[in-house]
Amino acid sequence: MNTRSQDRQRTLTGTPDTAEPDFAVLSGRVYRLCFALLGDLDAAGDAAQEALTRAWSRRKKKRPAVTWWTWSAGFAVRVCRELQRSRRLRVVGRSAAESPLDAVSEGLDSLEVVDSALVAAIHSLPRRQKEVTVLRFLTGQSVREVATTLGCPEGTVKSNLHKAMANLRTGLDARDAQWAALPSKDC
Repeated sequence: MNTRSQDRQRTLTGTPDTAEPDFAVLSGRVYRLCFALLGDLDAAGDAAQEALTRAWSRRKKKRPAVTWWTWSAGFAVRVCRELQRSRRLRVVGRSAAESPLDAVSEGLDSLEVVDSALVAAIHSLPRRQKEVTVLRFLTGQSVREVATTLGCPEGTVKSNLHKAMANLRTGLDARDAQWAALPSKDC
């Protein structure tokens, strides 16, 4: 059984997570989560390291019912929010050519996402919608795990997922309409 299945099984059955985490697996998952939220390889590495450090230093406060992955993902989301806030304050006049999509397109293999338009659409979502979308679909957490990670009710997660899916549908449909409107040279 892989780590994701074990985490989900522990969460669903309520089995306490008292064992020490496998940091090799956990650090890779936290890094991929940070990369999906930030879209920058260097910032993701810094955020993952900071998140794991914070999670480990506060390990005595971790409830046994919460898996190490969910515990660490919560710290990762908070660290990514802090980095995004500080980046916004520092880089007010950044040009459109320096888009975070460039960094995201370089690392699509690590996210196992094929369509760069989907990545761009996810990064254009509002912060909370982007977080729940990444946690739910790119990292494979259940709605309950996402709610625990973000510290909000399950209904809030479901509501944000619904809004995110509507926004993604609208954005991707508009993109497809633009491509369909272009004249084809093959005809």
